[in-house]
Amino acid sequence: MNKILLIAKKEWKDIFRSKTFVYMLILLILLTIISLSVSFLIFNNQVTEYRNSLGVLKQIGKVPDSPPPKLFPLNLLRGVVDYVEIIGAIIGIILGYISISKERNTKALKLLLTRPITKKDIAYGKMIGNASFVLFLMIIIGIIIFLATFFIGGVILSSIELLKILLFILFSTMYVMIFFMLSFFFSLQQKTISHALIISFIVWLVFVLILPQIGDTMDPDNQVPGGFFTSMNLNKTQEYAIMDKFKSYETIRGSIEQLSITKHYEREMFAIFGVKKTFNDMSLIQILYENWSNLLWIVIFLISGFFADYFLLIKNKNYLGG
Repeated sequence: MNKILLIAKKEWKDIFRSKTFVYMLILLILLTIISLSVSFLIFNNQVTEYRNSLGVLKQIGKVPDSPPPKLFPLNLLRGVVDYVEIIGAIIGIILGYISISKERNTKALKLLLTRPITKKDIAYGKMIGNASFVLFLMIIIGIIIFLATFFIGGVILSSIELLKILLFILFSTMYVMIFFMLSFFFSLQQKTISHALIISFIVWLVFVLILPQIGDTMDPDNQVPGGFFTSMNLNKTQEYAIMDKFKSYETIRGSIEQLSITKHYEREMFAIFGVKKTFNDMSLIQILYENWSNLLWIVIFLISGFFADYFLLIKNKNYLGG
């Protein structure tokens, strides 16, 4: 374990030496603060508009037929989830690239292998080092969310909401690590390290931007702001009856979305944070039960990436010096 921790500690040092990564880290933190600030301003404006309208209605002797805006603070984290989807994935790719490129340039691991350190120690050390750093990063984001909701929004999160923030930290760490595994794999597999970075960003472009956008564009309910079925005043039974006539179309659309780990992460977090309003009235257990398949896909992607990286690192004789 001491050998593994030694490698993990080295990973932390390499990460902090990378100026590009530090800039991306600062950018993610700033965007989190800005996103929450803007979201609270928008909600406060909605409350102000409602109160002004209420005052006008009372003056003319009418009673408002709509309830006042209700604050669900975690609903305002949609922007934060979007930034983690994009920038978090880039951070994972950069971490995977740094983890291998440093070794190729300095030949440090070949020197380590002359000592009583095995390839397995190196594999576990790199995985643990980077996973612990990503977890540390997400804890910082979680703390920023807690402080921002208190100081900017004047809201104290409940115990359930804090638990949801902890799940956000956990699932976001898993999501970023999937892209770390991706970049790590190509950095090992490609003879030219720069090619690995290019391939990783091509995959990032497809899975993070293109596939989710195709799925959203093909969704009939997204063709009208607020939802097509809602605008037509159709209930769930009627919605299912209509979509039942388009099974083949929905199968193709669903299959495209299933390929994107970003879409699975987004669905999971939007449900937990109540970005989709139907989940606001559900318990956390119900939410996790309703979205178990998305969590399963995240776990499958993560485990597959780990074993692919592990076996490639163990068998890569050229990289590790035989």
